[in-house]
Order: sequence, then structure tokens, then C-alpha cells
Amino acid sequence: MAMYRRVLTGQVAPGRHQEFLRAVEAALEYQSARGIEARFSVWDAISGPASRVEIIAEFDNLLELEQFEELAAQDQRFAELRRAVREAMVFESTEIAIYRVLVE
Repeated sequence: MAMYRRVLTGQVAPGRHQEFLRAVEAALEYQSARGIEARFSVWDAISGPASRVEIIAEFDNLLELEQFEELAAQDQRFAELRRAVREAMVFESTEIAIYRVLVE
């Protein structure tokens, strides 16, 4: 059962959906190879702005979330892969939030 959820909400830049998806896949493969065992999903809006997306990472415990944050802060290659994801997005509405489960 996932206890923590990290959600990045934003919009994909016009005409850059394929680039965005390739960049997300590369980042997910890299972090998986580094032992990050979170479950990841990308959600695409079907109402509101058509280019709105949520990248969701679910962690079973706080240690896994901290390992992800540490990899993001210290690994240069991972930083480059994440930058490629962000470059395919526009930032006027980007938000990162961390949630914990209260009821399931």
C-alpha cells in the first residue's frame, strides 16, 4: 500500500507531447535502474486544459521518497533527464505536492 504520493502537475508545451513522453520514459528507466521502486503513472487531462498532465509517484514509505529526492538532488545524469521532461512543459501552472494517505 502506497503511503506517500508525489505529484507534479503541469502542462505539456504545444507540439511537444512525444518529446515529453520519451523524456518521462527515459527518466523512469534511469531511476528504476538506481533502485527507486516507486510506482509511477502519467495522467493526461480529459477536461480543462488539454495539455495538463500529472506525473504521480507512489512510495510505500518515507525512506523511498527520501531516496528519490536524494537521487534527484545528487545525481547529475538524473538531473539532466528530469530537465528534459521539464523542457517539454510550460511552467505557468506547474506544481509539486507531497501527500500521505489518511484513509484507504
